[in-house]
Amino acid sequence: MKVLCIDMGNTRTHCAVIEDMRVLEAWDESTRCFADSFCYETFKKIGLDGISWCSVVPQEAAKLKRKFEDEFFGIKVFHLNCQTSPINLDVKIPEQVGQDRIAAAIGAGEFFKPPYIIVDMGTAMTIDLVDASGAYAGGAIAPGLHAFTAYLSERTAQLPAIDPSMADIDLVVGKDTLEAMYVGSVKGFCRMVDSIILDMQNAHFGTENASAKTIFTGGSLSVLPKKWLAERKLEVNLANIGLYMAFENFINKK
Repeated sequence: MKVLCIDMGNTRTHCAVIEDMRVLEAWDESTRCFADSFCYETFKKIGLDGISWCSVVPQEAAKLKRKFEDEFFGIKVFHLNCQTSPINLDVKIPEQVGQDRIAAAIGAGEFFKPPYIIVDMGTAMTIDLVDASGAYAGGAIAPGLHAFTAYLSERTAQLPAIDPSMADIDLVVGKDTLEAMYVGSVKGFCRMVDSIILDMQNAHFGTENASAKTIFTGGSLSVLPKKWLAERKLEVNLANIGLYMAFENFINKK
């Protein structure tokens, strides 16, 4: 089965064509332009069996939904949200859970048995837990890495812009302004992530090592310190994989 998976984020829309859990092609487009420019004719030649999508931008999601409703493609179109999720959402208000977070939580199940953790590095940084029962159990939301690193240069007269990927996370104190910003902004961001993962481990993993069952995804992975990311599980197409799995579940329930 070949499915076009569309993860519409705040800034970028990540798309992938997936067949039998293999990502055949993946690309990004501007979210602001995606719905208006979407054309199914572009994909007819590759023989899609369906489209699976999610969005965290209500206005653009409404445009895309109208396009799917107004144009008959002759294939199944599945919208992943809190009502259609194949995994239980054990939270106070399921409608508030970002559809991308649901998709990533489903996708991580391809790599781990519960419990496991998903870290999504985008415009916002989210850390989510799927508990031992296999339910999405909630998580944490914080500003993304760009907010941590760009805020000081944008709001002060003398502090420079920095490249987070160049940060030495072994530094304890900075000996110049650049190093001090690496310690405070980049290392501070990484330590925040590690601390939240450790809290989840203590509360939900028993004797298991949560770091070994944590998967990282998102558009900011490329600018994170490489040494900090070393040996961690990375999957840039995680939400799209989850969308594919949710589509399979949707078809099999018919």
